[in-house]
Amino acid sequence: MVRFCPKDGSLLKLKSIKTDDSVMLMYFCQKCGYTEQYDNAQVHEEKQEEPVSQIKVIGEKENVDPLPTIDIVCPKCGNKKAYWWMLQTRSADEPPTQFFKCTKCGYTWRQYS
Repeated sequence: MVRFCPKDGSLLKLKSIKTDDSVMLMYFCQKCGYTEQYDNAQVHEEKQEEPVSQIKVIGEKENVDPLPTIDIVCPKCGNKKAYWWMLQTRSADEPPTQFFKCTKCGYTWRQYS
């Protein structure tokens, strides 16, 4: 239901005010500060605990390649192996951009598909 401020005719917005075990909703006017209680003001708030997923970040210490590798010549040092990944850097109707990072010198370059 849309409500308007009786003082200046502006659209009233809903604002929640938290109490100990519930949330009270109030209409308020951004222009003049008028407030009015929402008709069904007491809303029960339930908190859901979301399980924390256990994510293992693979880094340099584990001695595991974090990304797939490809045989390609590094333009900086001539090494013949690089990590690769793809990102959508342009609009969705354009092909993704492929990135490479040399396994030897760490130089990063891109290739547009």
